[in-house]
Amino acid sequence: MKTVLGVQMDKEVSELLGGSRGFVSVLKNRGTIPYAECITLAIEHNISLDWLILGRGERDMGGAAVVPIQAPHLAELPFFDAAAWGNALEGQAWYVPRHWLELQGLPPGDTIAVRVVGDAMEPALSDGQVALVNLERRTVDGVYLVRFGDSVHFRRVQHMVDGSVRLSCDNLAYASESVPAADRGQLQLIGYCHSLVKPVQ
Repeated sequence: MKTVLGVQMDKEVSELLGGSRGFVSVLKNRGTIPYAECITLAIEHNISLDWLILGRGERDMGGAAVVPIQAPHLAELPFFDAAAWGNALEGQAWYVPRHWLELQGLPPGDTIAVRVVGDAMEPALSDGQVALVNLERRTVDGVYLVRFGDSVHFRRVQHMVDGSVRLSCDNLAYASESVPAADRGQLQLIGYCHSLVKPVQ
């Protein structure tokens, strides 16, 4: 990826991919391959995925036609970063089989992919992983992408009998928060965390 992008440092790759400065370092430490970013890079630079991911064959695709990633059987989901909420990552998307989305009851127009930032929800959600978030309104308890004030985070949401909402983290190093019924208007449940995308090991 550094060769393709013409840079030498991990943080430069992270910035060019639209992630936090430590994105690549986290991936390397965990032995995780950023498949979505590799596919995007291969398409944009017309290079071979075999060469990029496996290190075999020729780098350039030459005049060979690149199979469009927007194949009919794939749904294109907007790709966001929880740390920079508000705008989809420029030039990036997450592609999921339409049939699988239908089986899960996830309309493509109401589903987004969000990169997890931080360790507050570990071990359920780890920094750098991608979660599929359903934007349809739900009232059940569970893990949501929430906005409270100016901050956006993944939190475990529990609706209490007195009308308040409890926001908790799976990582016990972080304290839980309670949003009183009177302040519920400041809390936005952006979407329900339906699935965590994990690379095949």
